[in-house]
Amino acid sequence: MRAINLVLRGLIAAASLGMLACALILLSKAGGNILGSMQASFAHDSGRSISLIMKAIDECLFGIILILMGAKVAASFVLPEEAAKTFPRWMQPSSIADLKTTFCQAVLVYLIVDFATDMAVLDVKSDVAYLVLPACVLLIALALKLMPHSAAH
Repeated sequence: MRAINLVLRGLIAAASLGMLACALILLSKAGGNILGSMQASFAHDSGRSISLIMKAIDECLFGIILILMGAKVAASFVLPEEAAKTFPRWMQPSSIADLKTTFCQAVLVYLIVDFATDMAVLDVKSDVAYLVLPACVLLIALALKLMPHSAAH
């Protein structure tokens, strides 16, 4: 039983490290998009500049969320309780419901930024099909509101 516990902890630790690695990749990509946006601004290409800034914001937000999720997963399932208590309060584990809520909020942020990026780049915004994404955001937000949350909320 102890061996199975160690293997599962190892897998979860690897997943947490994977989240942190993905966060670093996203943050470096965001830095590249910020530099590209500055170049586009100097070239007076405002549409491309705005699009790259929106992508950079999206990547930074997801990078932060991945860092938080990775730390919370490691603190919840890998580290001993004493070690998890040394983390800052906002990184300490609370519950699985808290992790699910954070994930749903991340999806909402991604969809909103994706929609804003699409609207900033497109010339024609009158097609009814462009209302599908905001409708999905609304439905996910309503589902999130109906989800049971941890006692901390």
